[in-house]
Amino acid sequence: MEKKLRPNIRGIMRFVILFGLALWLWSFFRSYMLFLILILMPCCALVSVLLLWHGRNGIRAEVVLPSDRVGRGTPFSFSMKVRNPERLAGFSTDITYRRSNVFTGYSERETEHFWAAPLSGSSSDGSLRSRYAGRVEICIEEFRVYDLFHICYLSECGKTDAGVLVWPHFSESGETGKPCDCVEGFPDENESRRRGTDYNPEYEIREYIPGDALKSIHWKLSAKQGRMMVRERLATGHETVCVLLPLGEDREQNDELVEALYGVCRLLLDGDYPVQLYWPGRGETLRTRFMIEQGELENALTEILSDTGFHPAGRAQEQMAAEHPGAAYILIQTGANKGAYIR
Repeated sequence: MEKKLRPNIRGIMRFVILFGLALWLWSFFRSYMLFLILILMPCCALVSVLLLWHGRNGIRAEVVLPSDRVGRGTPFSFSMKVRNPERLAGFSTDITYRRSNVFTGYSERETEHFWAAPLSGSSSDGSLRSRYAGRVEICIEEFRVYDLFHICYLSECGKTDAGVLVWPHFSESGETGKPCDCVEGFPDENESRRRGTDYNPEYEIREYIPGDALKSIHWKLSAKQGRMMVRERLATGHETVCVLLPLGEDREQNDELVEALYGVCRLLLDGDYPVQLYWPGRGETLRTRFMIEQGELENALTEILSDTGFHPAGRAQEQMAAEHPGAAYILIQTGANKGAYIR
């Protein structure tokens, strides 16, 4: 957006009062020093505004957060920086930003004041901690840069927002056991053997055939052999297991449901069960993702935590019954059992 130079009413009033006071003193004392001050004050104010306008393209505010995801409840660093490339002038700045967790709906607005020194600018470092999993975002809503006398300010200056994914605490610890250990009513090995054409994480390499998906091309191997090669997954020994994440209106319960989802899906994938995951998103239909690898589970969880987690209670089950009538699925839940197999 185009940067605009706007008058600051409070700053103008302060400058007028100071100038009027100097004028009154000069009229009373008739001092050459006061007369010089009366001449210099408007000149300095004009130079201050011109320097602000000259540096408009280089001044920017940046939010710095960790590049990798962080654990829930773990402190992580947070920095607010103001860049000032001007050599001759420093500026006063006001930054209003909003700190929010997209998944839980938490939001808090704050304003901080910075002095951007010539060339070096300024920086404020701190530490944050999130009790809940989700995508934490810090967005700069307003960034104002004032000249030395606060007569004018720049709006629409450059700014960079940032976000970090807060991961549930179980992310670094593996789950052990079988799906039937934590899912009530889950079928045994013989009942869940494959009857369709599902896939497992194992690949075979073959030459490209017209119609193959571009995402299946093995680019490094293709470059070495000089011909297009693709990776094709082999058939697995189990049927696809549908899993439903019933997000609701309770922040604590949603957090526990996401944790339970991760544990159940890890066990299923470790046992070579392909997973079709469903969860409520924006709109009237369920969102879904097919997973056969741990990396695909990580991507799905990232997508879930980067959207709102608040939905009407029971909505997910109603949508599942309407869109997939008669389908068997694991309903994620909290408590001793992390899921219940619904037939």
